[in-house]
Amino acid sequence: MTLGMIMIDPAYWLTYALFFSALIITLRTDLETMLISRYATLILIPVGVGSSFLGLLPLSPLSSTIGALFGYSVMWLIRAIFKLLTGKIGIGQGDLDLMALIGAFTGILGCWVTLSIGSIIGAFVGSVYLAVTKQSTAHPLPFGPFLALSACIYIFAQQFFSHLFMGI
Repeated sequence: MTLGMIMIDPAYWLTYALFFSALIITLRTDLETMLISRYATLILIPVGVGSSFLGLLPLSPLSSTIGALFGYSVMWLIRAIFKLLTGKIGIGQGDLDLMALIGAFTGILGCWVTLSIGSIIGAFVGSVYLAVTKQSTAHPLPFGPFLALSACIYIFAQQFFSHLFMGI
C-alpha cells in the first residue's frame, strides 16, 4: 500500500473481501432491524486471527488477538459507564461483537481509528437525521453502520493512519 494511492496488497484481498462482506451484512441488518448478526461477527473473529497466522493480514497473530479483545473491551466499558450514568443500555451487544471483529482484522489502531471516525460520523449524521425527522434524542439509532463504514475507511487508509499515529 502506498501513502499517495489506495492500494491493498493482493495477498490480503481474499481476507478483506470476507471482512467487507461481514461489514456489509452488518450495515444492512443494523439499519433495517437494529440487530447485528453474530454469524457476521463472532464466528469470523477466529478467521481474522487465523488469517494473521497465515500471513493473509498485515498483522501479527498477537496484534489480531489483542485487537479483538481491545475492541470488545472498550465498547463494553463505554456501555457499562453509560448504563451506570443513565440507567439505560445505550450500546447493543452486537456493537461489542462488531468491534471485536474489527479488532481481529485491524488490530488496536484499527479499533481506535474506527471508533473515533465512527463516533464523529455517527454524531453528525445522527444529529442531522434527528433534526430533519424531528425525532427526540430518545429515538435509538444504529451505531453498527458507522463502525462498518469507518472500518472500511481504515482498511483503505491504514498506512496513512499508521504514519499519523505511530510516526512510522
